[in-house]
Amino acid sequence: MIIKQEYPILEYDDSRHVKVSAKELEKLTNLGIKYGVIDFCLESREELVKNYPSKIVGTFKGCGVAPTNVYEIDFNGTRILSHQGVIGSPLAAAVMEDLIAMGCDTIVAVGDCGVLDKTIKRADIIVPTGAVRAEGTSYHYVAPSRTIQYSPEIIQKACDFYTSKNIPFVKGLTWTTDAIYRETEDAVKLRQQEGCICVEMENATFGAVAQHYGVKFFQILYGGDCLDTTTWDARPWCSPEERLKTKYELSKLAMEMVLKI
Repeated sequence: MIIKQEYPILEYDDSRHVKVSAKELEKLTNLGIKYGVIDFCLESREELVKNYPSKIVGTFKGCGVAPTNVYEIDFNGTRILSHQGVIGSPLAAAVMEDLIAMGCDTIVAVGDCGVLDKTIKRADIIVPTGAVRAEGTSYHYVAPSRTIQYSPEIIQKACDFYTSKNIPFVKGLTWTTDAIYRETEDAVKLRQQEGCICVEMENATFGAVAQHYGVKFFQILYGGDCLDTTTWDARPWCSPEERLKTKYELSKLAMEMVLKI
């Protein structure tokens, strides 16, 4: 049921009946594969396909987005679906809808983010404990709230996994925004004050879709550009080779993580 509010974004409808679904629109079949990974790096995903037995099981055709393949990857004996991550919450939700329609009930995303704490270096691991909902898509899946909070059990499992591999990490809120060019000085300060240590464009929506459907979700976030400075700091990689090597290792880490949460 939907309840009218002053602002349309707050009019959450808890109905499960929808006019169109990913299964119908994309003609998706439940493949009986419970694990899914959403990887925002195209090149490292292609490296995985080269190095592990894999096959194409679908194609993602978002409006204005070049078609990308959905792969089934045999990762050390376990079948995992690999879907290309797409920037922005509306398509992030569509990607998750695809994986859920194909049978996934445990999903891990992996991608970089802007940092709001300059002590977090490029490629440092961040464990999101929740997300400030400054985007719009999550409000179509979960009733309005300031943040999406994540399962303490899943967070603990992720932290234990990182610890077992001697990977250092920091924990904190992430800020999910829709507006690339509206990360103002005051907005950054406000998010820092409420505990945000990074900013990205999908996490709150991923969390909301997961809660709506009752699936397990975690995101491997790692440091990228920095907003905790007088002027924006892009913090470029040392070289293209370093970038691909690091992102490939993080893509493999996501394939391992999805089996642990």
